[in-house]
Amino acid sequence: MKSFISVAVFALSSLALLSEAHISFRYPCPRRGPYSECPQPKDNEWNLVDYDVQSPLGTSNSISNPICKHPSSFAGIRPTFQAGQTVATKMDVDVNHRGGTCQWALSYDNGKTWVVIQDQFRDCLANAPASSTYTVNVKIPANAPSGTAILNWIWNNNEGNRELYSSCADVVIQGTNGGSLSGVAPVFANYGPGSPFIPEAAVSGGNWGKQYFDARKPITVTVPAQKIKRQTAPIY
Repeated sequence: MKSFISVAVFALSSLALLSEAHISFRYPCPRRGPYSECPQPKDNEWNLVDYDVQSPLGTSNSISNPICKHPSSFAGIRPTFQAGQTVATKMDVDVNHRGGTCQWALSYDNGKTWVVIQDQFRDCLANAPASSTYTVNVKIPANAPSGTAILNWIWNNNEGNRELYSSCADVVIQGTNGGSLSGVAPVFANYGPGSPFIPEAAVSGGNWGKQYFDARKPITVTVPAQKIKRQTAPIY
């Protein structure tokens, strides 16, 4: 009976999601994502599954959720990416809003600080078909330090309500043992009163917020080296 109820709740929640859905990560898995290939909840965690994972986190007028929405994911294996690797990320697309501006960022401190590792201005996801899984290649910097991290996709849409989308995936980076990663801090535009405002670029003469992205602040994140246990030969 419990299994039947869980499946029924999943189906009804998924239908509700389709009526409001937009875009999110599908791979790597977003935190508490509803996808079957993602880490699954325990029996007492089904109410924590995010069936609204594709929806925006806020608008220019209000904030509905934190940047990563959830403080953690369900227990499971994180995908491991090598420094310098190009990752074929998968986006679960409902509506593409005629594209927008994307930033991809890494955090090694559970979302306290971010460093942008890739941008696509103005036309990001503009060619993504509706109701599709769309591939976007994202390159992990060659000098990225090793450690557990969050890969975040941040998107300001061109058309429709002035919204901010963000999708956080827990990953493992294999690179140098200790080191720093430098870049710029991301812009979180259209994310509540006082945030940078980007108008509806598709109908406003092309103003996509260039001035805000040009003014992003430099940032360096440092990851301490981890002690590596060395095995010693047994003494006979």
